[in-house]
Amino acid sequence: MAEEWPEDLEPTEVTWGVVYNNRGFSSSLSNSQQIVAQPGSYWKCTMNFGVLYEEDERELTSLLGRLHGMFGTVNIPYLTRVRMDNIGTPTVAVANAQASVMQLQGMLASRQVFSRGDLITISGEMFEVVEHASSDAAGKAVIAVNKRIRKLIPVGSAVEYKNPYCEMRRMDDTNEWTTQPVVSNSTLQFREAF
Repeated sequence: MAEEWPEDLEPTEVTWGVVYNNRGFSSSLSNSQQIVAQPGSYWKCTMNFGVLYEEDERELTSLLGRLHGMFGTVNIPYLTRVRMDNIGTPTVAVANAQASVMQLQGMLASRQVFSRGDLITISGEMFEVVEHASSDAAGKAVIAVNKRIRKLIPVGSAVEYKNPYCEMRRMDDTNEWTTQPVVSNSTLQFREAF
């Protein structure tokens, strides 16, 4: 079970990105390229904590201690893409492995439910919506996402769209931070856990 990110622990800077699993092959004769896209893309997150006062440092170091390096996982929220509107209670209708689209159900009928750049989380896996999507009269919509679905997502799985997060693990086994009198700082790297 993934740890929840402490609500009061806010980094001063966060860098998010997706690492795609592509391979390039270059011809030694013509220098032409072929690119093969494989499943297995994952989110990467780097967090900087510029100033950690004692209570923040204790919160952070105890979280890192519970993670045991790369072993444990934590749900890291994407704080700048929070939504306040209500589109219903979306669940998965169809989400097949290797696909880059999924069908969701349970949304309000006949309206735009997602815009480009919206984030959704299903069973700890975060996706970015890459095209606008509208629901039909039955409250269903086909959603194009930024990375292939790793494995079949069961029908009826809940979709978190208001407070997206990604289940992640540390990228290394070392827990370290810099302490100066009164304040501390730290930079941590995480990758999506799967």
